[in-house]
Amino acid sequence: MGSPTHHTSGRLYGVFFEDINHGADGGLNANMVNNYSFDGVYLDHHTWRMAGAERWRTQADSLRFWDFINCSAAGLGSEIRGIHGQRVTTDCPAPPIHAHSRYARITSDVPSETGPAYLENLGYNGGGDNGGEPAFSIVADHTYSVSLAVRPVHGRAELSVGVVDRYGLPLTSITRLSYIVDSDPLDDTEETGLRQDDGADAQDSGVSISPDSSDGAIVIGRDGWYRFNADVTGLNTDYGKLRITIDAGERTTFDLDLVQFMDADYWGAGDPKWRYGKLRRDLVETIQALHPAFLRFPGGCIVEGVTPGNEYRWKDTVGSLAARRQQYSMWSFKMPDGSSYSQSYQIGFYEYFCLCEDLKAKPLPTLFAGIACQSPGRDPRHMDINSATFRNNVIQDYLDLIEFANGDPESSSWAAVRRDMGHPEPFGLDMIGVGNENFGADYVAKFDMISEAIHERYPDMLCVMSAGLFPFQPAMKRSWDHARALAATDSGAHDSATGDAIIIDEHSYHSPEWFAYQASRFDAYPRCGAGVYFGEYSANGYFAGQPQTEQGANTWKSALGEAAFLTGCERNSDVVRMTSYAPLLAHIPAKGWAQNLIELNPAHVNPTVNYEVERLFSTHLGDTTYAVSIEQTASRPAKHLYVSATGHDGDDACRYIKIVNTSDSPVDVTLEIARGLAGLGASPSRPVRLEVTTLSASPTAKTTIGYRGEASGAIVPERRAYTLPSPSSLLAMKIKPYSVTLVASR
Repeated sequence: MGSPTHHTSGRLYGVFFEDINHGADGGLNANMVNNYSFDGVYLDHHTWRMAGAERWRTQADSLRFWDFINCSAAGLGSEIRGIHGQRVTTDCPAPPIHAHSRYARITSDVPSETGPAYLENLGYNGGGDNGGEPAFSIVADHTYSVSLAVRPVHGRAELSVGVVDRYGLPLTSITRLSYIVDSDPLDDTEETGLRQDDGADAQDSGVSISPDSSDGAIVIGRDGWYRFNADVTGLNTDYGKLRITIDAGERTTFDLDLVQFMDADYWGAGDPKWRYGKLRRDLVETIQALHPAFLRFPGGCIVEGVTPGNEYRWKDTVGSLAARRQQYSMWSFKMPDGSSYSQSYQIGFYEYFCLCEDLKAKPLPTLFAGIACQSPGRDPRHMDINSATFRNNVIQDYLDLIEFANGDPESSSWAAVRRDMGHPEPFGLDMIGVGNENFGADYVAKFDMISEAIHERYPDMLCVMSAGLFPFQPAMKRSWDHARALAATDSGAHDSATGDAIIIDEHSYHSPEWFAYQASRFDAYPRCGAGVYFGEYSANGYFAGQPQTEQGANTWKSALGEAAFLTGCERNSDVVRMTSYAPLLAHIPAKGWAQNLIELNPAHVNPTVNYEVERLFSTHLGDTTYAVSIEQTASRPAKHLYVSATGHDGDDACRYIKIVNTSDSPVDVTLEIARGLAGLGASPSRPVRLEVTTLSASPTAKTTIGYRGEASGAIVPERRAYTLPSPSSLLAMKIKPYSVTLVASR
């Protein structure tokens, strides 16, 4: 370990979140109810049609994932999505909670000869062969929050809400809501009787509803809706299904919307800024343990959408939950059931920004650039760059997002939206991604138009430019040539955090061998003011044509290849500014992408072996990078060794040396680190403490998790400590085969 070479990028390790593999709904989203708002929008996929517009069609299905036993239901609302995603006006007998939302009108005829009336929801079970399994994870003695919006329409009933197991036996206590509608169902004045002024007493409308305390049923708006909130307690530990039982002595009708059921100990519980979407605590804590310096969201390919109209519009994801306009996930076609994947947007841009704040990670939102997904087999249509639609729906979205994130609520309408959602302070956005995996002359022109509009108002905003899908120089040449030309002619406004005028986003899903070879990839990149963001990477063998199988995914061999690559990113962190693994989360068995960083089932989390490597690197990174070299001899070859060294000085001064051995043989090394110890206050007689952590396993080793139960197969770190008598001492070490070793000196 030699002398310092450069300042290490402070944003080198981050996370990239995309709603893939049910990573949001069914994953990070704490609400367990599938199609919670009866706004479900799904992909109607026809692979045999050549034209993209006919292959990728929208299917609105308000009642999907709900079962109605001894009662009937209709999906209602004032608008619905058409087959190409357009909004179609529909007749509605009574107003929804929000003009864009839909609801279920449920009618029960009592008495029933076949048993009680009830409706059920299985939750997010992944579909396919698992489509009949319950997915509400209940733990005995845990508290669970229940919330639903109800509008009594006719009759009287008591609604009982709780979770039951697959046999119908209670898994939680139940909570009850009763109502009485005093008007005649045939009376034309009934609807008028249900309408209320803001804050009106429930009794004034011809409706009696109980409970009516501030913690029970409260009036929502002016159209007869009530919000009901309660807690229930887990009785046993198992997976179950939500059941809402209707106990009525006569025919009764009510409207239902915004049904939520979640562990009351969600992330941020009690913090008023988390008043809308809620996050699953164990997943956030697993991400938090990576110490991410930034969070990129919301994608990924869902940013572009698979066909016009399917792109991700951030404005559809903010405001009250009822106001958010759902969209089908383009990843539906890779799901076990082929289509049932709606983005509910309970986690929207506001929640992403709040999560960044809690993680102390910089936000990196990435927006649609006017080009649909350019991956092979998609529908890569280009919006006219000179059109009003491009100016109003693309460029303006970037400018409005910056205002939403950073603006003054007193002068900015979008900043006022942020304030009203619970966060008056700015989020500190300082970088933004322009498109995802886009490429070509039209993309470069669109990037320029978008970035110029941004810099005209916000000159210090760092723009991230896509290099396309493939990590090969010919495919990336146009973007890189343009970026370097921009950096060369830049007037001097460089990002304060990275020092760059522009960042280029490279991606790769290649083999472990390719990643190890690419450890030297950035050695010759010019240091010219155009930095690298390696925004999506995984050694899953995809670009090498290797089969994408569950057995071959997330093996230790893949983690070793990634570790070798990351040593090169650290050594070149004066040009490699940011990196992030992809995909981040995967629900078992809702995996459309085989290899992921973190797997999960409804109850447990599985940090993969790739996660353990990522955590070892991201949590041991100094602010200075040091020269490091491997001296090898004929008797001591080291061609499969990869090394990096970083450190920091001050009260917690430390040096971190990472050594990766991808070979099947141990390697004897002699560690010499004296020249890099000056900042530790080293003197010729001062002892130096070394802490050595090693991860090693067979190349096929992996952690696994099923739909039920905890993960198994974790690699246990081996830890040793040494004390050298002086900084000039040498340490002889045997580097295990197939290993990642961290040497921390203090």
